[in-house]
Amino acid sequence: MKKSILASMITVMLLSGSFVPAIQAAPSGAHTYRVTYKMPTINTLEEVELLYSLLKDSLQVKNPYDAALVEKNRMDIYEIVADLYGTDSIRSFMIDEMYLSRNGYLLELFNHIGVLEPVYPAGYDPVTIKQQIAKLAASEKWEQYAEFRNKRGQIELDSRIKALVQAGFVKPEEWNSQSITKQFVADTLYRIYKNARPYKGSVAPKDSQSEAVRWAIEAGLPGFQVDAKGYIYPDQQFYYHGVFDFIYLFFPSKFNGTEREYFQFEVKQDRLSEAVANRSQEFLYVNNKPLYSLPDGVMLLDRPEVKKAAAQLSADLGPKLIGMVEQVRREVLKPRVWDWRNDVIRHPSFAKLVQEYRKTKSQKALMQVYQAVKERYNLFDRQDSPQVMKSVLDNIK
Repeated sequence: MKKSILASMITVMLLSGSFVPAIQAAPSGAHTYRVTYKMPTINTLEEVELLYSLLKDSLQVKNPYDAALVEKNRMDIYEIVADLYGTDSIRSFMIDEMYLSRNGYLLELFNHIGVLEPVYPAGYDPVTIKQQIAKLAASEKWEQYAEFRNKRGQIELDSRIKALVQAGFVKPEEWNSQSITKQFVADTLYRIYKNARPYKGSVAPKDSQSEAVRWAIEAGLPGFQVDAKGYIYPDQQFYYHGVFDFIYLFFPSKFNGTEREYFQFEVKQDRLSEAVANRSQEFLYVNNKPLYSLPDGVMLLDRPEVKKAAAQLSADLGPKLIGMVEQVRREVLKPRVWDWRNDVIRHPSFAKLVQEYRKTKSQKALMQVYQAVKERYNLFDRQDSPQVMKSVLDNIK
């Protein structure tokens, strides 16, 4: 196909209030590819973990912690693992083992907080032991070298966990257990952030009376979704990495000495473009099918119409991104709708609006109820539509 013909086939459409490009090309024979995208919504930005990594890759912090302080206190999980095993040839199983351990979670929590200082044992000097390790390596005393590295790794790890205990974020007896459960993660995070994001008491899973667990569900922390029967399974093994991204982005998570404040961000458009391009399979649709679902999806990534759609998505998203982050921050401070009957239908705040809808059945009255509920509650994506509200109003007394 000639370039002039391909250019003439590029169109722009407006669908459901969202800007969606339709870029068509016939690469060979009768095959035609129509590439579109759907803009992330406030709900998807809050609930889809893939978007947290996109945000982190695309945003630059305007009010970071002092770099020297962070560098002095932080220790990467790879550094700890290398020392504990006495080698720089780290294998994947070593990292996986640490990530799945309670020690690994606590190290990540320490690094996430950003301003705690390790509580070293008396007489321990990180500079001195570093020099000793270097001398042992130079003299090829490998057994002593590995022993010293292991000792350093254990002290550095323990000293950071002791800082969490000293700060009151972790109880001494919790350090002894190895399992990372939803209950444990909720407990530690609630101690840190309960004042920054207070508990509203709006959720009630069937299998947990824990305020910390209920808070985590209410706040929308990743991994704390209740199943269709109302169970959260608090003793279930928990994979925690998305939680730290969520809090970093949407909670007032920066410690300024006396209170919490939000990290302030600015969009770096070149980073956003790269992040969207790297995740094209997740965001783009080809002939109305997700790109990742197509057998030849990887091969399509280099097609000009796919690249153009990714570029248009990043260009459209860039100016909106900060406003969307700020909206999510407001939403996660709200309570949830847990029981439609008690929280909406019989709630005095909505009585007149519900009565008006049931009297008139008008679209205007429906939208008034819907907007009022959205103003009060942070609706899950599955709840957030006028159609859901209509079903609630028509069927729940």
